[in-house]
Amino acid sequence: MPTPGYPAARTIAPAIHQHFVRHIEAARTAGADPLPTPPDIEAIEAIVDAAFWASLRREEGYVPKISLALLTPEQAAPSLIFERSMPLATSS
Repeated sequence: MPTPGYPAARTIAPAIHQHFVRHIEAARTAGADPLPTPPDIEAIEAIVDAAFWASLRREEGYVPKISLALLTPEQAAPSLIFERSMPLATSS
């Protein structure tokens, strides 16, 4: 993955990764099943970067509201899967 354009994405990604790891482990200890795999640091960087740049954009004068979920299609069933992968980018 390319280096994020928003430097804080690289800085904060390891802490966010550890946050997911702790919560998933706590859920596992509590007996929850099935559990997601924590996202890798590079994926977190890409998501934070895209969310930051998207938050600066305006569409028809409105500030965007962003909700993100990092799941596999199987974890989000039923899910919509595009024929071709789309890049996680804020450029048009």
